[in-house]
Amino acid sequence: MKFSILSLFRIKKRIKEKIEAKKASQDYRILSDKANLMNTYHHIKYDVNPFIPGSNKERQYVEDIVITYDGLFNQPYPVHYIVRYPYIKIKKRKQIIDEVIKRWEIDYYKIIDKRLTKIFEQASFNPVKSIKLIKNRTINGYIIGAVIMLVLLKQYSFLQEIPVIGPFFAMVNKLLIYQRYYNVLSILVYFSIVISMYLIIVKVYFDKVLKYGLTAKGFLIKERDRMLKKFSPNVRVIKKHLYKLAKNYRVKDKLEINKLYNSQTVIKRIERFGRTVIHRVGIFITYYRSILMISRICFLIYLGLILYLLFSLFRVNHLLFW
Repeated sequence: MKFSILSLFRIKKRIKEKIEAKKASQDYRILSDKANLMNTYHHIKYDVNPFIPGSNKERQYVEDIVITYDGLFNQPYPVHYIVRYPYIKIKKRKQIIDEVIKRWEIDYYKIIDKRLTKIFEQASFNPVKSIKLIKNRTINGYIIGAVIMLVLLKQYSFLQEIPVIGPFFAMVNKLLIYQRYYNVLSILVYFSIVISMYLIIVKVYFDKVLKYGLTAKGFLIKERDRMLKKFSPNVRVIKKHLYKLAKNYRVKDKLEINKLYNSQTVIKRIERFGRTVIHRVGIFITYYRSILMISRICFLIYLGLILYLLFSLFRVNHLLFW
């Protein structure tokens, strides 16, 4: 029964690892290099992209954006003129609208990808993956050592009657008759507890930085999907509005560019997260060597005290000959 339960935990862990690996292998960019979508609509040029925040200062309405459509018009015209051009069929007008909006989308995504690439490269520069992490067995070793030494300090007489290891407890009891060795062992107990607490704090800190580094890409992918979900209604709104113009329907008001969803808020959130990761990793790099140096010094002191007690143990019991 125990084996089956442990097997279930292992299977669950492996499934989780595969899911995380699959997420990590995803491309966080919106446009792929293989797609090369920019060549599809190179014949369309414009002066303002309504999807790019900050580029709409020259135009207030979507209809007033000036479009250059090579091969169909010999000079730039506003959108409202092109979509209502009487010498082109409605089907062709809709096709022009689709192409113009697609060109706006691609240019917008290209700029977003550029910003995501920059912030991701900065946020993913995390040395945590190759550093020496604090392991649970190290902490457990210090805790177990403290418990064993605490038992030795109690000097239980029944331990001397245990077969095989009984003589060892007798030797320890003889050693602890001397006050200085008793004090050294007492110091080791407290020192073991202090080192254990220190390593627990360090481990939590290391794991936190590690988590920030590993979730950077997943966060960007998640926010990219969220951005696309919120961005798509703008495409529908513009397309629906321009289709009405193309069909010569009566439209009361023009479509204001400022009323479209500004996804700049999502980009700012991604950049803010990236800056947080960079800041935390920077602090980690600054103190990483010092943190490990302290743990190594503590280990050397700990090991030195144990060797001193072992040497004294043999000396007191006349097992070390000079």
